[in-house]
Amino acid sequence: MSKSPQETLGQLLANTKTLQIATLDAAGEPAISYAPFVQDGGGNFYIFVSGLSSHTQEIIQHPRVSVLLVEDEQDARQIFARTRATYHCEAVVVGRDDGVFPQMLDALEERFGNVVGLLRGLGDFVLFRLKPVSGRFVMGFGQAFVLAGEGLREFGHIGPDQLQKG
Repeated sequence: MSKSPQETLGQLLANTKTLQIATLDAAGEPAISYAPFVQDGGGNFYIFVSGLSSHTQEIIQHPRVSVLLVEDEQDARQIFARTRATYHCEAVVVGRDDGVFPQMLDALEERFGNVVGLLRGLGDFVLFRLKPVSGRFVMGFGQAFVLAGEGLREFGHIGPDQLQKG
C-alpha cells in the first residue's frame, strides 16, 4: 500500500539530517551549501553554523534562502524522481539570549551528539531560524504538490496545467 503525501513528507523530514541551502553572495551570485538541522513544532528549520563560513555571511546579507531536503540516492526507486521537498524561507538570527536558543541547541545535541556541545562554546557560531513561506513536495512522477496553509501542512496537487506557474 502506498503512503500518503503527508506520511511520506513526514518521513523525509524525520529521516533527513541535513538540508541543502541556496544563498546569494555579496555580488548576487547563487551559492549552495548544507547544514544539519532540527525543526520546531511550527515547521521552522534551525541550523547552527560558523560565522566564519561564507554561507553564514550570505544568509545575514540576504535572509531569503531556499532549502532542499532530498531522499538519499541509495534509497531512491527512480533516480529521476527522488522524493524531495523545497522551501523558500526567511532566515532570522536567534540570539543567544533568546529562550529558543538553548532549546534548539539541546535538540541539535540530542540529534547529532556531543559535537554540538563543543560548537555551542564557540562564539562565532550562529543559530538561524529558517521560516518556510512557501514550498513544494515531490513524491515521484506525477506526484507533485504545493505546500500551503499553517506550517505548510496542506497539500495541493500540481497538475500539468500548473507546472509553469510556480
